[in-house]
Amino acid sequence: MHPEIIEILRSFDTTYPYPEMAVLKNAMQILNYMDDINIERTSRFEHTPAESLYICWNVSEMEFHIECLKNGRVSYTFRKAGYYKSFGTDTIDQFIPRLESYLLAGMC
Repeated sequence: MHPEIIEILRSFDTTYPYPEMAVLKNAMQILNYMDDINIERTSRFEHTPAESLYICWNVSEMEFHIECLKNGRVSYTFRKAGYYKSFGTDTIDQFIPRLESYLLAGMC
């Protein structure tokens, strides 16, 4: 399990329901991808009242809003210089290649 997920679970606020396994699994895959490509990341996933995990990841002028939903999908909004470039929901298998293509293209 990714250390960030372990930290979320250790500091879990019992005010909100425990995240579903699909949420944790998707967040772990995203974190492992971020670690693999070795781009600086100062933000962390946060547990939300909607039983999801959310992160806003900034890379240069790009902004990636990513939320792992309890239905097993990933909701995302990608922006460059404050303008929407892409948004939607995908399965994790669709999302990782989409994220990768936007990172590689620099969201032109």
